[in-house]
Amino acid sequence: MALTDTGKVREHNEDMIGSEADIGLFVLADGMGGYNAGEVASGIAVKTIINLVRDGVLREMSVPMRKPGLTRPSIILRDAIHRANKIIYHTSKTQPQL
Repeated sequence: MALTDTGKVREHNEDMIGSEADIGLFVLADGMGGYNAGEVASGIAVKTIINLVRDGVLREMSVPMRKPGLTRPSIILRDAIHRANKIIYHTSKTQPQL
């Protein structure tokens, strides 16, 4: 079970939690209270990261890793976080109310 807390300053909680337990992925996005639509941004982040990492892990499970450096799961997670950031940024620019 996962919980977030509104804290002592805000009236509503903009944080988002998601998980894909079968691949060991747990994501928490802080809603950035005080900014417009923090709950939208945190929701986009969690959904995007979970979907991209799950898909990437499933796709890469049969590919052997032979190169030194970052592990394939680390690369998948890094790329998912970058993609979520781009989606959030694009959403904020195309939807002024957010």
